[in-house]
Amino acid sequence: MNPNRWIPCVSLLGLALAGCGGGSDNSISDSAADDAGTPDNVQQVVLDASSDTVYLNLGTGTTVSESGDWHLAFNRYSVMVNGGVSGSGKVVGAMGDTQDGFYDDSGNPDASALMNTTADDELDHLKDVFPEPDQWQEDGDVLAFGDGWSTYDYATGNITQVDDIGYLVRSGSGDSYARMRVKTFDFPTREGNGIRDFELEFWVQAAGTVQLSPTSISFTPPEDYDGGDACFDFDAGTGVDCSGTDWDVMLGFSGYSWYLKTNSGPSGPGNGGALGPVDWDELSAYTSATIDSSGASLTVAYAADTTGGIFTDYSWYEYNLGGAHKLWPNYRVYLINADSDDDSSPVYGVQIINYYGDNGTSGQPVVRWKTVTLGTEE
Repeated sequence: MNPNRWIPCVSLLGLALAGCGGGSDNSISDSAADDAGTPDNVQQVVLDASSDTVYLNLGTGTTVSESGDWHLAFNRYSVMVNGGVSGSGKVVGAMGDTQDGFYDDSGNPDASALMNTTADDELDHLKDVFPEPDQWQEDGDVLAFGDGWSTYDYATGNITQVDDIGYLVRSGSGDSYARMRVKTFDFPTREGNGIRDFELEFWVQAAGTVQLSPTSISFTPPEDYDGGDACFDFDAGTGVDCSGTDWDVMLGFSGYSWYLKTNSGPSGPGNGGALGPVDWDELSAYTSATIDSSGASLTVAYAADTTGGIFTDYSWYEYNLGGAHKLWPNYRVYLINADSDDDSSPVYGVQIINYYGDNGTSGQPVVRWKTVTLGTEE
């Protein structure tokens, strides 16, 4: 796993600010703007992806419908390629330039360098020629819970919970919420019998209210549990069928993957989502899953299960640099192959250089790209 693919434990207030439009905390600094103009062979657009998914054709530089000929899709800070589970196309991606100079050996960002770098400074990384990637990547599922809630012991093969984090969860119906933590997770993978035991603890905020219940409820294995998928409706406080629409959280495993899912996106037909992981010391003090202690809304910070690939494994941004609650681009270059089945299809080098458009409002990624050649630079 790339160390920069996920924001590990964050401030709820910070996440809420990053998801809102306007305000001084959201306006990107002038140093991140593209001041010198764009070369003739580079296309650049500002996309309003603040409330709907926007589909971009890199060949024409225009946005199209979901059923149209698109290469990349943007929804706020999420980016998908038209391939794998994200779309019916054959678009795949790879890294062209990871911009390792902005990170130390442990993958931690150099905040000063990123905050004082302009888009113009990094235009030269959008080269004409890139080495042929060792492997192209299509999109797969990306879960709102991520994988930070568990840990794998390579010596024993056991998977257990991480104790010092938790989440806020939105129900499948989209109108109720809960604070949740994984209290117990016992998955001895080498025994071949599936998940042995688990307990998820919830403090529910019923629909139409703004307060979390002071009393918790627990989700534990049902009587007929076979070690695989199990689903919970935290409004009803009971386990439910995973094929229905009533479930809010699904715990289980398939193949070599174990997961927590929300009833949303590719995981289910509902309007669920999650926020986190968040340090439990902070999260346990919250009395509401929708309003923070300052009165700001948290609902904009919830994420649904979605799909992603190269843009998820290698994030295009860093968050909360220098204590500023906003997204800063790291100017990585992504190679986007328009058709993995066609050796003659174009390959584009893509950079995302801003998240705040021309007016400082979030959810407006600024994207630039050009057609590139794969091979050895002369």
